Amino acid sequence: MADGPSAADLALLDPDGTFVLRLAEDRITLARLAGEIGAMEPGGGRPDCLAAIELVAHRLAGAAGTFGHAAVSSAALDLEDQVIALRKGADNRPAVASGLAVLVGALDRALGSDQSD
Repeated sequence: MADGPSAADLALLDPDGTFVLRLAEDRITLARLAGEIGAMEPGGGRPDCLAAIELVAHRLAGAAGTFGHAAVSSAALDLEDQVIALRKGADNRPAVASGLAVLVGALDRALGSDQSD
């Protein structure tokens, strides 16, 4: 069984070939947001920052798997779950920060190199 979509499938799914560019943009966004999470006080948080992380993670959880990036999809789903729990009052800011690091690392591997912030 193939690890990802065939070239013909990719041509249909991403006719303009911009999915990799979107991955790189999401990686930059998540790295920036990781810095904001790290600066938050325990019990604090900016709802807009958390909402942005949740949105990007949700989008990546679905799209990355479609394009054959299972590790990105899985890390994004885990992060989305952690952010939802934090927004509901869980004391898991370190888990969100860790999830962000895992997802950024998965994106780095999917993009084929370490990306600079």
